[in-house]
Amino acid sequence: MNWSLAHTITVNLDVLLSIAVCATFSRPSLRKHYPWMFSYLSVRAVTAVIVEFLLYGPLLASEMTYTKIYFVVYWTSCLISAALIFLSCLDVYREAMSPLPGLARMGTTVFAWAAIASVVVTATTLTSLTPGSETVAKIGLQLLRCAGATELCLLALLLLSMRAIGLSLRSRPMGMALGLGLMAAIDCAESIVSMLGVNATPAIQLAFEVSSVITLGVWSVYSAMPEPARRAVTVPVNSAIYKWDQIASALGHKGTQVAVQPAPSFFLVDVEKVVERAFVRTLKGKESES
Repeated sequence: MNWSLAHTITVNLDVLLSIAVCATFSRPSLRKHYPWMFSYLSVRAVTAVIVEFLLYGPLLASEMTYTKIYFVVYWTSCLISAALIFLSCLDVYREAMSPLPGLARMGTTVFAWAAIASVVVTATTLTSLTPGSETVAKIGLQLLRCAGATELCLLALLLLSMRAIGLSLRSRPMGMALGLGLMAAIDCAESIVSMLGVNATPAIQLAFEVSSVITLGVWSVYSAMPEPARRAVTVPVNSAIYKWDQIASALGHKGTQVAVQPAPSFFLVDVEKVVERAFVRTLKGKESES
């Protein structure tokens, strides 16, 4: 098999699909509901075009200069994409949980804390902060692993609860989550290969590139086809999901303040009863005398 030809075809398909998906998401309706997803796809499309030029364009400078440019573009894109992927998961979660605003709001807070935890984990896993290409690569791989874990958790959540929140396999949030899950699997596999120091064979590289093309194809299909009517979410009043949504909606909101009077002691209650009985007897005595 001609690995060079297969590599060229998949790279060109990646570039074309990246541009096509970015153009599709530029529609106001999609850009409004998935703003961070649109930002991520824009960065991906720009990066793909630059890499395409560096690999197959005319040689306008030395090969060493092209290698340095490729390193800067690739890892800068990885660092930015890791943050945008995390925020893209937040876009998908909000759209999926829109019928339950309380849980959607609470999930936003959870995503914020997960982002902080990812940064802390990335900082603690670095054994050295020596400036150089190796440190940048370690930071990028660790951030991609954290973002990948978030993507896989989001996909599992939607698959397990799609009926309860009115989603189907044709729903756009499901398609976006499916693409993110596939991309997370690719990033995790690439990071494991890099971490183990294994030299990726042409077959492994081609598998990664084909998987990336499949991910872009999934996003292209779900973004192009019309959004199906979402099934109304109807749950029993005593259901757990409804109670959780109500609790999440109440968190952080101050309602009307009510002054709660302390309960009287048992001694005072007994005294009040004795006084009341004595008062009633006195009134009855006066009525009988009259």
